[in-house]
Amino acid sequence: MSEEVQEQLEQEDDALEPVESLGREESRKTLYALLFVSDRPLSANRLAEALGDMDPDIVATLLEELREEIAGNAELPYTLQEIAGGYQLVTRPDYAPYIRRLFQIKKSKRLSRALLETLAIIAYKQPVTRPEVEAVRGVSVSHAFDQLQERRLIKVAGVADLPGRPKLYRTTDEFLIQFGLKNLKELPSLDELQEMG
Repeated sequence: MSEEVQEQLEQEDDALEPVESLGREESRKTLYALLFVSDRPLSANRLAEALGDMDPDIVATLLEELREEIAGNAELPYTLQEIAGGYQLVTRPDYAPYIRRLFQIKKSKRLSRALLETLAIIAYKQPVTRPEVEAVRGVSVSHAFDQLQERRLIKVAGVADLPGRPKLYRTTDEFLIQFGLKNLKELPSLDELQEMG
């Protein structure tokens, strides 16, 4: 980094308002800006750090206010959701076809029925071994496990205390993000799934 660029960055840092001087509205606007530029969910703790070690409970309160404000404005094409232990601005589903077209996202990236079934078993029974999933599905799941790991939807979470010490698998934060879940407690219950089917 050149001295000139470093000097400019230092001047910009000096020009920033001290965090203590940010009022409630400025803090909300700053949170909005941070969420706007992030492509991943941000936790209240991480956002609190970015605001100069603000109290995470205050940040969580401001985020909830912001979420309600955004949800109440039907003119906005996005919402603020709590996903995977963090907060993220996400576009409303109505705009998915246009976004897909813009980024030329192929529908082939969708999970096949076999992958979805395997992933569902892992999500509901985790941590789980490959043989346990195969026992439920009744077929080999080697290919499905490889695909799900490649897509970062599952990961190894240890080894089972069983003969042969098989690996234990669980879902990842990427799984929560992909399915728009705050945490695993938001998975529908088996009774709810039966009602849907």
